[in-house]
Amino acid sequence: MRLKEFLFHKIFLRNLGIAVLLTIALIWITLFLLSLYTNKGENFPAPSLKGLTVNQIESLAKDRKFRFMIEDSVFRKNFIPGTVVFQNPAAGHKIKPNRLIYLTIASHTPEQVEVPKLTDVSIRQARELLESKGFELGNIVLRPSEFDDLVLEQKHEGQIIVPGSKLGNGSTIDLVVGKKMLGGSTIIPDVKSLTLPIAQNILRGRSLNTGSLMYDPAIRSKADSLNAVIWKQMPPADSLARVMPGVSVDLWLKIKSQSTDSTSIKIN
Repeated sequence: MRLKEFLFHKIFLRNLGIAVLLTIALIWITLFLLSLYTNKGENFPAPSLKGLTVNQIESLAKDRKFRFMIEDSVFRKNFIPGTVVFQNPAAGHKIKPNRLIYLTIASHTPEQVEVPKLTDVSIRQARELLESKGFELGNIVLRPSEFDDLVLEQKHEGQIIVPGSKLGNGSTIDLVVGKKMLGGSTIIPDVKSLTLPIAQNILRGRSLNTGSLMYDPAIRSKADSLNAVIWKQMPPADSLARVMPGVSVDLWLKIKSQSTDSTSIKIN
């Protein structure tokens, strides 16, 4: 039998028709069952869960026919701990019944983050560093300096905060920023034999900055540093020479009873 005769034979055409009908019926049944499984045509906008507690969401989930799962937690100052900060899918997004919604909850305590080094950079760079780490910029205190717009100190709650220390995410850090002063002059006082806090107050009174601090290796505790005295300063004291406000004075400290020939540790 030739191919043309075979293709147009009644038996072949009948079997072909049956196969096509069965295929169409199978596709229709599959789509119908799939629509039943996926609740075709049954969808509703995802409710807004932001700011709600888990107990409130549980009650809402029973009425709205959705499920939820806590995916993460973050600290946010403007959210009550235990309430929803983010949700996925977002509120208003069309979802089907029994859809799982992922939640991010406000934590009770902030995540601890390392404080970056903000000194010796411009105020603009310091601001960008703070924002990238999740901190907030607090007060900006201007201090006379030979370097304009350069960050001289970084503080938290009035205390100098050392780079690498950890603070809660969202904490506020204040910056002391240098500002060139037009006109005026001052003298460098003698602060030798004084403790550091007293020396710093005297320098500030003269519109001068505290520069690098060099501690003797024997100074090992906070108590030692409080009792330490300055045995050397640079530039040295000069009651005649006039300098511009904002000049930095480097200080060397030792325990009062020690000699002055020890090797010092520099702290910027």
